[in-house]
Amino acid sequence: MFIQPKGADYWLRWATFVGCGAFLCQLIAYNFVDIDLWHQMALIRESLAAGHLLKSDPYAYTPTLRPWIDHEWGAGAIAYFATVWLGGRSLVALKVLAALGTGIMCVRCSEGRAGDFRLFGACAPLATFLAYLGFFPVIRAHAYSFFLTAFWLLLLDGIEARPSDRTWRRTWMIAGLAIFPLWVNLHAGFVVGLCLTGAHALEQLLRRKPVRHLLLLLTGMSLEIVFNPYGIAYFSYLGRALLMARPYAPEWSVVWSLGNAWTAGFIAAVLVAVYSVWSTGWRGSPGVFILAATAVEAAIHRKLLPLFAVAWLCYVPRYFQETALGEWWIEFAQRRWRFLSAAWIMIACVCMAAAIRQKPWDLAVPQPLYPVGPVEYLAKQKFAGNLMVPFRQGAYVSWRLYPAVKVSLDSRYEVAYPDTIVKQIFEFYEGRPDWLSTLREFPTDAVLIPRDAPISRLMQQTDWRRVYTDQQFQIYARPDSRLPAQDWSSTSFQGVFP
Repeated sequence: MFIQPKGADYWLRWATFVGCGAFLCQLIAYNFVDIDLWHQMALIRESLAAGHLLKSDPYAYTPTLRPWIDHEWGAGAIAYFATVWLGGRSLVALKVLAALGTGIMCVRCSEGRAGDFRLFGACAPLATFLAYLGFFPVIRAHAYSFFLTAFWLLLLDGIEARPSDRTWRRTWMIAGLAIFPLWVNLHAGFVVGLCLTGAHALEQLLRRKPVRHLLLLLTGMSLEIVFNPYGIAYFSYLGRALLMARPYAPEWSVVWSLGNAWTAGFIAAVLVAVYSVWSTGWRGSPGVFILAATAVEAAIHRKLLPLFAVAWLCYVPRYFQETALGEWWIEFAQRRWRFLSAAWIMIACVCMAAAIRQKPWDLAVPQPLYPVGPVEYLAKQKFAGNLMVPFRQGAYVSWRLYPAVKVSLDSRYEVAYPDTIVKQIFEFYEGRPDWLSTLREFPTDAVLIPRDAPISRLMQQTDWRRVYTDQQFQIYARPDSRLPAQDWSSTSFQGVFP
């Protein structure tokens, strides 16, 4: 019989978690500002100037929705005040803390289910790969939802940990109800918390276990949605946001649109989960309803892939532990603990070296993602007027040039713009047959155009003047515009934050 040396588990455990954390940090080491961060921070900046949270859009010259309900206003407030008080690099720290915090919650959830850390370490790289895109930019409001999802899975396990101890259960429920309003005001992903709780309640019902406390929790969570600056009007926004199609947002497309690597990773994760549940039976796989729900959502909407990765890492290592392969791996890891400890430490060193090469302390505002050169040109010319812009670039223009410049569209999508406006602007840049009518319909003074957009060629057929060009963008102005023509094609641009 093999006897493991004293202290072996301790060293292997820490080597495993250090290696997993370093792998995650390496994947998210490159820092670029998310396109939504600009409009989130702009909302807080203009709201402070106005003395109240804005509920009507000031940035667009095209028609917008009323009231303007921004479900990410809380995330914007955190980003804005962190930047003003601590500097832009504080957002890098927030991103890393959110990512590592999510991982820690997954560890706690797995260990709370008596999961073996050796199997957790074996599963973690796959889950990390599937989840890291959710933490890649600086800093998406979604990152808070991914962290709170991991916390909520831990909370649901905590509620059920001592069924006969009502004080214990009540404490966890109070903690959840205290935190849930924060989630409501950070990001509309709080709906995930409701769905996870509902899926857990259904599973408990089918297992013939008490669900009254879960129904009370769901009721309390539903009532707490009104704890937001918009009151009951928030419900109408939710109805629109949850049911609307998003044909112009690739991140809401199916998971295999991410590419072969993520598709293969997702399929592998699903197969491991199916094998584990099949081996242990669904009754021996608590949380399987939540896991299945997140898998379906991830398959339909690749944006939700990190939610599946979080649930998978919380639950599947414990399921896998009961299989023949899982038992073999635990025995192998016990025998080869020195080798595995050294391997994890080597992985950690390699990952940290790779992360440092990417300068994780820097915050990138790269062109062509953002029109750094065109904005610099317009600011230099003291341009004031209406600028037609593509979906991805609008919020950056508003942050840098408002109130002198208003835009046609930005990445707020369902938050601020009717579907018809979004469709019109997208079709304009695609050069659809009625593109000229869009140009004439709105009081546009200038048009920002990516050079690879189909409309770039078509604009040459009009009497609008090309007044600016660089390697990635062009600006066309009305024929009577006094903007001077400049060619900055030989210049490379890199913006600064904020």
